[in-house]
Amino acid sequence: MALGSLLFFGSMNMILPELPAYLDSMGGDKYKGGIIGLFTISACFSRPFSGRLSDVIGRLPVIMFGCWIAVATNVLYIFVPTVAGFLILRLIHGITIGFNATGTTAYISDISPPSKRGEAMGFFGLMNNVGAGLAPLLGSFLTVRFGINSMFITSSLLALASTLIFLKIHETVPEPQKFRPGFLKLKRQDLAESRVWLPSVIMVLSYFSFGAILTVGFDLAEMLHAVNKGVVLMIMTLSSVFIRISAGKFSDRHGRKTSMILGLAILVIGLIYMAGVQSLNQLYMASFIVGVANGMNSPTIFAWVADWSNPANKGRGISTLFIALEIGVGLGAFVSADLYQNNYDKLPGVFYFAALLASSAIVLLVLTWKYRPKLILD
Repeated sequence: MALGSLLFFGSMNMILPELPAYLDSMGGDKYKGGIIGLFTISACFSRPFSGRLSDVIGRLPVIMFGCWIAVATNVLYIFVPTVAGFLILRLIHGITIGFNATGTTAYISDISPPSKRGEAMGFFGLMNNVGAGLAPLLGSFLTVRFGINSMFITSSLLALASTLIFLKIHETVPEPQKFRPGFLKLKRQDLAESRVWLPSVIMVLSYFSFGAILTVGFDLAEMLHAVNKGVVLMIMTLSSVFIRISAGKFSDRHGRKTSMILGLAILVIGLIYMAGVQSLNQLYMASFIVGVANGMNSPTIFAWVADWSNPANKGRGISTLFIALEIGVGLGAFVSADLYQNNYDKLPGVFYFAALLASSAIVLLVLTWKYRPKLILD
């Protein structure tokens, strides 16, 4: 399971550092916000469906659907050398994460006891981040050495390998039903889990920064003459690896809100530092700090949502959090691109704004410290 997720997230992130330049080569420099923004939009809209389906037909079919879309879309980038085709494909590509991540996260929450849930989410996130951190380096290397098409093919092969691994896991939904089209008709309560509104709002405010960094961070690295732009994402993701398990244990022991406030404070520091970087070493240090913050926040907030979700609709709760994640990342992508406007002088303002939103998340947590929803089965 963990190896499958490592390969899957590697296939997703391998191509990210090279996409801005690839889009520029097609004359689409004005649409950089769409690289991450469109991806997250489709992921966001697919979440209510993946959440409902994972609760009804099972985790495994939802996971596999996301995998097969990933295999196909990564290869199709080779055959869409136009801006419009590229942006449409990014929209389709987002469905992969919308299904796979919902199914795998629900699966992990099923097999982990509540007292160890933060730790389990931390280990699961660790494996995802190893793949996400190392794959961009490989993608950039392949592009420089063999051309960008080799990167797309390799990414598709990683997705295929993850598919074969996921085939070996056992279903955790007790009595999964066979799929029928009627399951795609959503009721109002299927759209979101109201019990997890607080962690979802925190997710939007904190993950705005992630969308911003994925959109303008590689341009910042290029401005500072980075040889391999993938190093920024590698440092940010791998620095989170080393803290995820201990962060999950910390949240199990000291509480989700305490852990979130600590992680958000570190995130604010990292973003403010990133706004003022003048050298590659400073950028790498800022990326490291932001990565540590993400390593604190991610396992904590997913365990938090699993704690607060209706046990019968855990997939819905997790899909709601992922919707919040995609809203945050999507807003970060579009807003940062609009603020940036391909003008390096405007980059600090992007990171200061992201730091302001993360700070507001801390304030919200302090104001709602004792809040906890009552369980009403629906």
